[in-house]
Amino acid sequence: MTTVHISGIKRYVSNGTTYYYLRASGEAITDEAGHRLDPNKQPQEFAARVEAIKAKLAALPKPKAKAGSLLDLIEAWRGIPGTDGRPKRDPSPEWLQLSPATRKSYERMIDPKQGYLRRALKLDLGTLMLPAIDTPNVVKIRNKVGKAFGFWTGNYAVTVLSTMFSWGILYGHLTVNTAKGVPDLERPEDLEAQHRPWADTEFAAMVDGARERGWRGIVLALGLGRFAGWPTGDITHQPPSVWQRPRLIYTRRKTRKGRKITNVLAPDPLIALLDEVGVNPEAKTLVVNEAGEPYTADGLRTMINRLCRELAEEGKVKKGLNIHGLRHSLGNELYDLGIEREARKRMMAHESDAASLIYEQGGNKSRQADKATRALNRKHRSKR
Repeated sequence: MTTVHISGIKRYVSNGTTYYYLRASGEAITDEAGHRLDPNKQPQEFAARVEAIKAKLAALPKPKAKAGSLLDLIEAWRGIPGTDGRPKRDPSPEWLQLSPATRKSYERMIDPKQGYLRRALKLDLGTLMLPAIDTPNVVKIRNKVGKAFGFWTGNYAVTVLSTMFSWGILYGHLTVNTAKGVPDLERPEDLEAQHRPWADTEFAAMVDGARERGWRGIVLALGLGRFAGWPTGDITHQPPSVWQRPRLIYTRRKTRKGRKITNVLAPDPLIALLDEVGVNPEAKTLVVNEAGEPYTADGLRTMINRLCRELAEEGKVKKGLNIHGLRHSLGNELYDLGIEREARKRMMAHESDAASLIYEQGGNKSRQADKATRALNRKHRSKR
């Protein structure tokens, strides 16, 4: 039997019936009479219909944003995804060089329909002309996004605009980066930490709760977050081959400097959890759900958030735990232990000192000062 792979098809199951759509337009794959086509039963008709729909899309005039507008710059930078019947516009080489996680993060900000900019400004981005977006207006954009979605998102809006404006200068869309140098909004003093570290008792309660529910994959996910500092993207995507007892040898998904390999000795508590849960070398990922399939990032967060809510109601943990907080738990712990920054960077796969500094902010500064004092005391006692 010959298998034909057709790109750009979305499969959807509703009430036991499978439907197929062309991603580029959302149009259902049906025959001329409107009856759905099944690629397994009618492969030739299905393929011919897909090609016909694609040809119809290709014949449409390519829509263009108003020249010199913010939308025009966005589309030139990241291209036009093949949605709502619009032909795809290829993204720039610089956009493609970004990691998938970074592109997804930028999309949340600049998407013309659902992005934070569009929703906060309540304007069609095609009506915002680039010459009008001077520094004072960038500040206004920062403030509006911050008011609607929080101070961090407001600051991130400036970051994304500055990155995009720098690209725009390179390609002649702009002559100056008006977002560069715009200061950050300060964090409100009464705002709780976004990714607060977990207390040891909270981690133990969450692991026990996952065990009681038979969520073996969640047990391992919690262990990898706590003792290896893995973020969600690595927990849900790393293959089982990265576990080579007693070491974890992997390449972080979110990396800018090529495919840098991290090779670390796994802490004993993590080895114990790996042995408890077991690693299936035939699985697609190291962490799998009860069906043996990978978790999605959203699925993993949903399970952990659900467990947190249930245990918070029982008084076993405080509200507000999230998976990334485990990475902060490890970072703070390594800092409090007095581990030098270079070793902490290697352990947590950080690429820069700036990344490590983030995790020092939650560390015990008094403890570090006490260590310095004790070191001075030892030195001067030896001189007596």
